Amino acid sequence: MKPARIQTKVSLTRTGLQIAKDLTFDEWKDMAARFGTAMASAAFVIGDWLVYGEDHFRGQKRLPGFEQEPIGSARIPQEIYEEALRLTGLDRSTLATYAYVARRVPSSLRNEHLSWEHHKAVAKLDETGQQRWLQIALDHADPVIGPVPTRRLRKSIIVGRLLTPKEMMIDPADRGRLNHIPFLNRLNAWWWQMKEDGWLKRATREQKEILVRDLNLVTRIIKELQA
Repeated sequence: MKPARIQTKVSLTRTGLQIAKDLTFDEWKDMAARFGTAMASAAFVIGDWLVYGEDHFRGQKRLPGFEQEPIGSARIPQEIYEEALRLTGLDRSTLATYAYVARRVPSSLRNEHLSWEHHKAVAKLDETGQQRWLQIALDHADPVIGPVPTRRLRKSIIVGRLLTPKEMMIDPADRGRLNHIPFLNRLNAWWWQMKEDGWLKRATREQKEILVRDLNLVTRIIKELQA
């Protein structure tokens, strides 16, 4: 007997993956590629879908419940977004961003080796600029981490040239002086991780007192700054 098709074994819901029957190792492994492709393309797909809706149904009496609206009514695009909100479950800001990037960056310029975030970073540029910076992100890819990180790409676009990793540690306004931001970011990331891991709920009173004692250094710095 042939094994059941994987579609009969699993189903996707809004809250996760439901596995009704045992998967073989190959079936489990093959699903990863599908998930990766779906997640990588989701923003582009939804954006293109929205752009089509905006262009195709704008000013037309086609949306259910709005057949009596006059041609050219300004309400139609709004109702398209309302329908998209209901159908996708995504918030308005996310949908608007997806549509903006999809409209600004044509399919001919999109590169499958770069993330949607890379394309978002260049969306405000003209097509020549988009092509140039997307290519830069690829040409200067790191063998380990891959294409130029989006944060570095965004800041480089502002400056007009690709910033070096060392320059990324320095705020252009503070060039030549020690930049404190990376250190504060690390402190903030550490504390966020502590809370996410539930440390505040697990820690004993003694453990909290020890941490407060260790953080007295921060309090001292603040007092010196305020002096």
